[in-house]
Amino acid sequence: MRETRKMKKTVRIYKRSFVISSVIFALFCAFVVHASVNIPLGSAFYDDISTLVSKGLIKSDLSSTKPFSGAEAARLLVEAKGQAEKTGLSTSVSNLLDRISKEYKDEISEANAPGSAHATYIKPMEELSISYNFLDGPYSVFNNEGIEYYDGHNATARFQSTGKLWNVVSFYIEPMFLYNQNVENIDGDEEGEVRLHKGYVKFNFRNLDMQIGRDSLWWGPGYHGSLLMSNNAKPFDMIKLSNQRATLLPWVFSYLGPFRFNIILSRLDDSDHKIINSATGDDLSKPYLHGARLNFKPHPLVELGLSHLVMFGGEGRRVNAADFFKIAYTGQNRDNGRLDSNQESAVDIALTIPDVDKFIIPIADSIKFYGEIGGEDTGLPPDRRAYLAGFGLNDLFTVQGMKLRAEYANLSPNSVPTAWYRHGSYPMQYEDRVFGHHAGTDSDDLFIELSQKFENRFYYKIGFDKERKGISRSIIQEKYQYFFETGCHIEERFDVNFRYAYEEIENFENRLDDNRTNNFVGLEFKYDF
Repeated sequence: MRETRKMKKTVRIYKRSFVISSVIFALFCAFVVHASVNIPLGSAFYDDISTLVSKGLIKSDLSSTKPFSGAEAARLLVEAKGQAEKTGLSTSVSNLLDRISKEYKDEISEANAPGSAHATYIKPMEELSISYNFLDGPYSVFNNEGIEYYDGHNATARFQSTGKLWNVVSFYIEPMFLYNQNVENIDGDEEGEVRLHKGYVKFNFRNLDMQIGRDSLWWGPGYHGSLLMSNNAKPFDMIKLSNQRATLLPWVFSYLGPFRFNIILSRLDDSDHKIINSATGDDLSKPYLHGARLNFKPHPLVELGLSHLVMFGGEGRRVNAADFFKIAYTGQNRDNGRLDSNQESAVDIALTIPDVDKFIIPIADSIKFYGEIGGEDTGLPPDRRAYLAGFGLNDLFTVQGMKLRAEYANLSPNSVPTAWYRHGSYPMQYEDRVFGHHAGTDSDDLFIELSQKFENRFYYKIGFDKERKGISRSIIQEKYQYFFETGCHIEERFDVNFRYAYEEIENFENRLDDNRTNNFVGLEFKYDF
């Protein structure tokens, strides 16, 4: 009898949930228009947009919050095309703008004339990529969306499927096949895996996006890393609310300029790692992750951002809505209790100075300076601070398409050097990789890169990265990476990319005189359908 009542109650709950879901979906269907998928973080689009920004063709960009939606890409390209009609462009920049505009012609048409783009389409295979990567030694792979390569042969094959249904909903699916010859660098431990690397559904209510599914985020102006959120870890499932296109806030807040926001809520299901609190015995597996990012541009040259992350809860620490708001927004952080959490916050700024060659020595066409400073959740203001700073020179020495970037990050606060990304209950990581800067706890990182693109077809990158880990310890691990990358855009849809890198490690894993040398060779083919 008890089981029968329980079953009837379960059926009623499911019926009620179905009715509520149907009503919510109907409301979305009534107001949703022009939904569009996101542009993946690894797309060349972001570097191309930075070139247009450096030329003064785009002034309302908010480049520190990624990914962009297709609608936001269209808004920026419409602005660039409008500005290009007023000013003369070099042949290479004109060709660049024409090429990107062709790639996003449907989104631009929709931006210029709502309702002009196809309301329904499905592209079963929009892009196909195949890569081969060989490692001689455990070379350090990072900012790779959690995709692991090990000593020996590694290969991936993945494709992207996108679609839009009745201008109501859009979707993105990216399955992946991953092969590793020696998993965890164990000889002969061969493994092949098929998984959904990324995939989500998006609804749009006027200019509000609701995204449900798996994706990567990047919060902050850094090129090589970010304090709170980057693509270093594997994409995780989330619900994300954001504005599809940058917009102006009402009333006096309009003086903040173009505005974008992200709000996320996720439950991190890392089945391979079960965390038990040693003091209470609570099972802290599957914790919640909540984050918020605000990004605005009060001046065409200045971009500002605020970010916040909090991890809490778990299988053995159930929280309700009231607990959630106490944890996330009132600063309560009680050790070994239901309201225990780990929190990080950061502020960032980016300054772009165009036409530098016109009023000082012609070292570059434009310069971008940026910085980010963050704190852990102890102290007011937080005393466990980390920071990141960098600059970019566009058209170095007025050479068309040449860029020089340099960036330094320090994640070892003087007060508590091991504070960042670590916590007794809630370390800020997913499947052994931190969400934020790849250098990790108690470290610093110096990155330099010189790159150039020729007529939008051929490019190269030469770079150097020095990373120190355990810098508060008596024995410091030091890594030196030297890399070269080149690629070519063949015909209209086919790309080939090659990369070689050499790595030296001193005092591997902070063991005195344990020195290593590693090599990396990578080859990738991409085809756009």
